[in-house]
Amino acid sequence: MHDIVASLEYDEITDPTVLLDGDGNIKLWYLPGAIDPMHQKNVWDSLNLLRAPLEESIKKLCNHGWRNDWLLFHETTDLVGSIDLSPGWYQQGHGPPDFHPKVSRLLKSGREHNGMQQWVNEMSEFHVLLSGTLAIIHPWMYAAGWEALIRLNMEVKQWEDVDMSSILPSWNSIYNSMSIMVNHATPYHMDINRQELWLDMLVTVGDYPPLGFVMPTLNLWFHYNPGTVIAMSGSALEHRVGHTNSNHACLAYYMHHNVHQSVSVQLCLLPNLTDLEPLINVNS
Repeated sequence: MHDIVASLEYDEITDPTVLLDGDGNIKLWYLPGAIDPMHQKNVWDSLNLLRAPLEESIKKLCNHGWRNDWLLFHETTDLVGSIDLSPGWYQQGHGPPDFHPKVSRLLKSGREHNGMQQWVNEMSEFHVLLSGTLAIIHPWMYAAGWEALIRLNMEVKQWEDVDMSSILPSWNSIYNSMSIMVNHATPYHMDINRQELWLDMLVTVGDYPPLGFVMPTLNLWFHYNPGTVIAMSGSALEHRVGHTNSNHACLAYYMHHNVHQSVSVQLCLLPNLTDLEPLINVNS
């Protein structure tokens, strides 16, 4: 009810939408209903494989920063928690050129019992679908992400990193990092550690009443129903997702620039409306 009332203060968006700046650069794609019901169900059901690490994440909450604030979780639901995954990223204070990327803790070899490897395998087809979407909406970022993964695969042999060698072949997402947030609200924020040139991708699944994705500086309230995909410049656009009393999960995909630096992949171009001209011409 709170989100429904709050939406009255904003311009409501329900149809597929692209937000541009004055130079035609794409800042956001809003794609309601982009994920069909079958894939939505498969993604939600797959989260049961992550029950142990999700529950573990709640026990380790320290209330330092909103991502770990237990007050933002709806703990009366059956499944709750927030975890981060990457086949190769930098630990804090261990950047290039003195260090090389490491696999995130939950994906390290020897942790097969936590269901993570099986989850990555089961999500393979879905991640190909999302990666194909990025190839259309931001082809420059897709190309850079693909090149970074190829070079990581080449470098890992030199690094003799067993963990990365084990997970990279089954990591089918073009994004090199992701967060899984289950029954978790987010306050107003911007993702300050991201690149404005890139589009983070948010996918929402579950079974919940109307929920809003709010952008206060633009006075916009997007209908954030199950199956919605939002690809946006998270470092440039402030946003929030409120509480809901039913099951809701967000899969957030993003990239780390220092990983691209480590394998000498340059920053891509801004996504621009002109990038879509070949697609527009084909559809015409």
